[in-house]
Amino acid sequence: MKTLYFDCIAGASGDMILGALVDAGLAVDTLRERLGALHLADFDLKVYKVAKHAFTATKVDVIVADDAPERHLADILHIVEASDLAPSIKVQAVAIFNRMGEAEAGIHGTSLDHVHLHELGGVDTIVDVVGALVGLEALGIERVVVSPVPLGRGFIRGAHGQIPLPAPATVALLKGVPVVGSPLEMETVTPTGAALLSALATDYGPIPPMVLEAIGYGAGSRDLPIPNVLRVLIGEEESRGAKGRGGKGAGEQESHGIHSHPHDHVHPHPHSHVDDQPFHEHTHPHEHDHSHDPQVTHSVAPIQSSNDSLHNHSHPHDHSHTHEHPHTYEHDQPSLTPLPPGSHAPLPPGSPASLPSCFDITELSVLETNIDDLNPEIYEYVMDRLFQAGALDVFFAPIQMKKNRPATLLRVLCRPDDVETMTAILFSETSTLGIREQRVARHALRREIHTVETDYGPVHIKTAYLHDGHTKSAPEYADCRHLAEQHGVPLQSVYQAARHAAEHHGVRE
Repeated sequence: MKTLYFDCIAGASGDMILGALVDAGLAVDTLRERLGALHLADFDLKVYKVAKHAFTATKVDVIVADDAPERHLADILHIVEASDLAPSIKVQAVAIFNRMGEAEAGIHGTSLDHVHLHELGGVDTIVDVVGALVGLEALGIERVVVSPVPLGRGFIRGAHGQIPLPAPATVALLKGVPVVGSPLEMETVTPTGAALLSALATDYGPIPPMVLEAIGYGAGSRDLPIPNVLRVLIGEEESRGAKGRGGKGAGEQESHGIHSHPHDHVHPHPHSHVDDQPFHEHTHPHEHDHSHDPQVTHSVAPIQSSNDSLHNHSHPHDHSHTHEHPHTYEHDQPSLTPLPPGSHAPLPPGSPASLPSCFDITELSVLETNIDDLNPEIYEYVMDRLFQAGALDVFFAPIQMKKNRPATLLRVLCRPDDVETMTAILFSETSTLGIREQRVARHALRREIHTVETDYGPVHIKTAYLHDGHTKSAPEYADCRHLAEQHGVPLQSVYQAARHAAEHHGVRE
């Protein structure tokens, strides 16, 4: 049995899935030809190689024309049903889009007839879903296994404003799917990715025993602390007698050809079909949609179509769908906790591979500008304004510019969503004419703040936790200074009292 394993190293999205399939041997010409059956004229595919850390991976961008509309569910279903796609692909695609629609409708409290899929209704999403389905079929995949899906935290901006991560649509589509937390504060799995993986998966878990034949790496758009890739392993697996999903053994599924379809029909003929469903970079539930065409053999897992498990929220997908207008919907998924390749289960405490669990990795923005003509008295005011607006850090450094001119480097660390606010302050409050921006990954130890009582009064103690179980802590300067001034004692005396109280209460240095 030809088996494909989705190894969600950094997450999953539609473009990452397409890239992984192409990297594993799916011919780009074949993908273009089969997508042509949709009769959509407002998109193109850009396929190229990129480097993600030490990995060479394939990147697939769905290029969408400026006037490409965002469609309602009924519009998308009409495109699929009126296409020249194979009947089995149509059934699977319709089931996936219906799940997305049900999720979106559930989130917004509306009906399927009125649901608008926002970003999920774009041409890129249609291409992702159908491209994944036809790609799996072209590769002859009969069984799909998916690793646990890594979910990042944080917030992203969507059609309805700020959306918490994992996105409501993503977690709804992943109901019943094994997931793990990611230390990255960003979207690691998109709703489309979640819908595809949950629909395609026959099983979840570790790499199944098979004779490995092909390996593919699909790249996300962002550069992360770990390789931002989705890996697929393809190989020949011996007939399985173990029970899979739904309580049926693999052998039973093959001999009876039982597939769950959107219409809950049981099909009594053998299937050896490849389910190709594009994935948006979201955490992915894995459920196979297997429709049957008398001319095509299928062997895909059932597509789950439960209304209460779908909540697709419109949100920026980590997809790398480049639109030929100002915005690119990148469905990149931030990577999981950096575990050893192929390993997703929790590791023993203290092992080197478990070190990342002691810190959080957050994607932040750094803004900087060189200023040589600003009244020095103004810098304090600028710093205060930036901090009040949400800056995480602000600092100044003396520099020598061209012509050996003394100047000040002003640097701001902030969340990506606050960049617009910070740049507005810098332009209005300083003399700068230009600001540089870059994205960085911040590694921060997990910490807690405790309050201890001293002879001078209460002091907050900040404690950070290391991977080996040790901690390091320090009294809050503002508290100690206030108490020192209040009691007329040396600042160091308050520090020593706070440290002693912390040790007495089990807060270790």
